[in-house]
Amino acid sequence: MADGHEAELTASMGTPPTQYVTTSDDVRIAYLRVGRGSPVVFASNFGGDAHNYHVVGSEPRGLTDRLVGAGWEVIRYDTRGMGSSDRDVTDWSLDARVRDLEAVVQRIGVRPFAVIGIDQGSPTAIAFAEKHPSIVSRLILLCPWAHGEARYALPSLRIAMAGLPSTDGPAWEVLTNVIANAATHFGDPPRAQRIAASIRNAMSADTLRAYLAGSRAFDVRPLLPRVTVPTLVLHEARFPFGSFELCKEVASGIPDAHLMTVNDGAITGNSYDQTVPAIRAFLGDPGGAAATRHAKASALTPREEEVLRLIAAGRANKEIATALAMSERTVARHITNLYAKLGTRSKAEATAYALRNGLS
Repeated sequence: MADGHEAELTASMGTPPTQYVTTSDDVRIAYLRVGRGSPVVFASNFGGDAHNYHVVGSEPRGLTDRLVGAGWEVIRYDTRGMGSSDRDVTDWSLDARVRDLEAVVQRIGVRPFAVIGIDQGSPTAIAFAEKHPSIVSRLILLCPWAHGEARYALPSLRIAMAGLPSTDGPAWEVLTNVIANAATHFGDPPRAQRIAASIRNAMSADTLRAYLAGSRAFDVRPLLPRVTVPTLVLHEARFPFGSFELCKEVASGIPDAHLMTVNDGAITGNSYDQTVPAIRAFLGDPGGAAATRHAKASALTPREEEVLRLIAAGRANKEIATALAMSERTVARHITNLYAKLGTRSKAEATAYALRNGLS
């Protein structure tokens, strides 16, 4: 397969297409680009970010759409061996995962850009920022860790992974349900079921075993003092597989890094009320946001924009009619008009447009 060639999967309207790029060691990596503005690139987390973007209630979808709505372009990809990237791989090293990220950012071709690493993606983000300081404007790490042995010695992880089977089957299904329910604090069975199914769709039991073995060998502690990029470290207090001590080790090792604690469950897709404002404050005003807002304003009338905002808030037609003091028939007419202008065909597609263009 030739490097530099790109393919797109057929996607439903309103869904960003999956694109592909080939790494320097000939592994095909799947990625998504969502929104317009200054770029923010996520180092892929467990299961693959592009793959998990399509899971309702997932962190990749929720956090991505909120950042896009604030004016950024967000790029997310599936790490090798997972999701829609090539599954048949043998190199699970940190260098290999950095090559995945390098291939994606070389393809998008915009510089400089911010890099975000969440949990499993944090060592990749740290190593990339240390290696390429001239093209990374900001580094944000959510529940990071620097040493794989210490991370996988956490009691919650040892318990969750204790029953890792060697092959797929009933035991594999049980394990993924344990992981998903632990991640959601055993308080949201429907979300846990979606997460568990997404894990099984993204990888096999054998793949997870190889992925974890590679991750346990990571040690970026020697790289921390050499990171010169402005860095924000966020400790997610509600994340069951995280550790304040591991976050503090990263923050204290990177010169002038800022450490904050958030408590909204962003990693498991619960809420972003603290995480997104912290990220936005650190990144500053995204380039291109004003132009995007101008384009939206010219496309919709003020009343249509009001209707779209209420659609994105999950309001039914009757509720929109009450809120805007108009009849349901008038609401329906506005919806028909804004669908035509936006090229959407449903409230779900209109909501996606609103989130990605700052109208939520």
